Amino acid sequence: MNITNSACHIALSKALLQLEIDMQQDGIWPGAKPSEQDLKNAMESAVPFAVDCLAFESWLAFIFIPKMRILLTQEKPLPPMQITPAAQIYLSSANHRTLSQLQRIDNIANGDIG
Repeated sequence: MNITNSACHIALSKALLQLEIDMQQDGIWPGAKPSEQDLKNAMESAVPFAVDCLAFESWLAFIFIPKMRILLTQEKPLPPMQITPAAQIYLSSANHRTLSQLQRIDNIANGDIG
């Protein structure tokens, strides 16, 4: 892993932790984990963000964050992301902490760790 990837991975790791905190502060962290069948269906969904199977917040909490942590643990390259536009559709503008942190995650994944 080169220095740029390492810096991106460190920044993303911190940003994911902050996303959890922000979701909790915004009151949108899911109260319960979806069933294994619901998670399986979501993983197999062809619909972006699996919104046909899970609420967007549940997708973030139980699919996106864990998958990104696996990617970081395996030191894989970060895929380019554009999650914020979907978040702006599925979340209330009152969830400004979460929306702001998702923009930061998009920026990091797209190479802007500033």
